[in-house]
Amino acid sequence: MGRRAIGNGFVVVDDKFILHFDKEVYRKFYGIIDFTSFEIIQSNGSTFHYFRDRNHIYLESYMNAFCVLTDADVTDFHIIDFENGMASSLAMDYVFDKKLSYRLADSIALPGLYQQVGDAIYCAYVHQVKNADAASFEVCHGEDIGNVAKDKNHVYFRNEIVADADAASFRILEQCVSGNYYRECDHTFYAVDKRLAFYIDTIARSIKPIRTKSLEQFRFEVRDELGYALDKEYRYLYGKRSRL
Repeated sequence: MGRRAIGNGFVVVDDKFILHFDKEVYRKFYGIIDFTSFEIIQSNGSTFHYFRDRNHIYLESYMNAFCVLTDADVTDFHIIDFENGMASSLAMDYVFDKKLSYRLADSIALPGLYQQVGDAIYCAYVHQVKNADAASFEVCHGEDIGNVAKDKNHVYFRNEIVADADAASFRILEQCVSGNYYRECDHTFYAVDKRLAFYIDTIARSIKPIRTKSLEQFRFEVRDELGYALDKEYRYLYGKRSRL
């Protein structure tokens, strides 16, 4: 049996299959992979690998399953920033497995997940925030939250408009981002505008309106390391209400 170690625990066996730490991998791509030229470009040894053969560039990462990198050229491919999955080929740029519609060099990093390219705003490099006004666009507490923003017209959660939110009056409750510890303080927050309150969970990727009858009294407190929002009648834990 011919075994060719290519590094980071990967072995090509008999130019017929691939093992990673003795477990077979990438079987669905055996009809595409050229085993004789298959090699690692760069790898972290466990969850993130760039490969190439004579025909294709391949990528497997914590952001995507093993795939062929669309339109990438084997002779003109280079990694710009391995940790952030940024690469380039033939005047095209990639973030992980996504081919961008613009060049990374033309983007300006904004707080959190957002980027500006000319007059356009993107979230996570790939998703354009449609109808965003770049001149008034601001990320709400980008250092703490990162995926809630607003401009003169709308409030956005990631790249989607929050339909019920009023941009002019929308604000995150300061007590949520004051530095006081509470469980899930890295991803659960509350906000208000002139009509509604909102519960935000950045891991669940959701923002939900709370139709409180006492908005002027809506506030946030930490009790026994749990973060509660409160109004005149209810307290809210992880967005779920119970009577006081």
